Amino acid sequence: MWPGAQRGQATVEFVALLLICCLAFGALIVLTAGSDGRSFGGFLARHIVCAVGGRCDRDERGLAEAYGPRDAEMVRALAPNLVYEPGERQLPVDWRRCRRPGCAEAPDDRMLDTHVGVGHPGAGSRVRATAFTRLIRRAGRLYVQYWLYYPDSNSVLAGADRVWERSWLLPRVRELVRGTPDYPGFHEDDWEGVFVRLDPDGTAWMRASSHGHLQGCKWRSCHDRWARDTGWVRISRGSHAGHVPFRSERRWRSGVHQAGPRYVPLPAPPRRTPMLPGRDMDERTTTGEGLRLVPLEPLDHGDYRPQDPGVKPPWDKGAYDDPDADGA
Repeated sequence: MWPGAQRGQATVEFVALLLICCLAFGALIVLTAGSDGRSFGGFLARHIVCAVGGRCDRDERGLAEAYGPRDAEMVRALAPNLVYEPGERQLPVDWRRCRRPGCAEAPDDRMLDTHVGVGHPGAGSRVRATAFTRLIRRAGRLYVQYWLYYPDSNSVLAGADRVWERSWLLPRVRELVRGTPDYPGFHEDDWEGVFVRLDPDGTAWMRASSHGHLQGCKWRSCHDRWARDTGWVRISRGSHAGHVPFRSERRWRSGVHQAGPRYVPLPAPPRRTPMLPGRDMDERTTTGEGLRLVPLEPLDHGDYRPQDPGVKPPWDKGAYDDPDADGA
């Protein structure tokens, strides 16, 4: 038999085996209550691409060289899945390859799980969604930091950015006062973080950076607190602030009997139920399996030149060396 025919037969067999695996795992997803199909889809897609193209080998070797094989597997396994608020077009990217919004953009498609920026003509080659990692062991706990770089930040509040864009007066007044007509919520360079803590008993916790502080859920009660790790972090439009998405459900507890037959229930603290894409949210995602992970420890930090002097890179932030610090 000709060598080409043998290769063709192997390809057919591989595709058949792949289809069988997809059907089996698909059935498992359907039968598992509360399953998260998007993160599983990202897992399957990444392993198929890696097996066929081999493009992941170099990145995974870099993790193993920085942390050792066992910790590298942990850093990969704990990588957060990202879900984006509608209207957010950027992906976190490698600052060494992309520092313009155009090369970091992806379609704002609610059904899309994407790991590559589509870019614009002239923006260069397409770049992969990337997280820069740092691993810390302290007091019996394992901390993994995932730092996300975006080419710019454009904080929004009640559509203020759109009002600014349509206004003739506001930019001119700001230019007279501040010397620039730029929207006040805008700056170049944006570093945000997702932090995972693994306790000695195996319990995983998560929080994310948001406007200068850290938070678990989005409510004020989660300010500078850790939340149970659900695997997902929601990225806010424009500012790229993050939080672990939960839904608050009102609960009632046993109350007291008043005079007569009336029974009065008492309010209890609300139950927080994790929100998952595909079940609770129809929004674009970047599953953690598809994130390119780059260890920060061996990088030469001197190669980084800020576009905005007021924006600190991770290694200049307090949270970089103190994973339990309040404030990002």
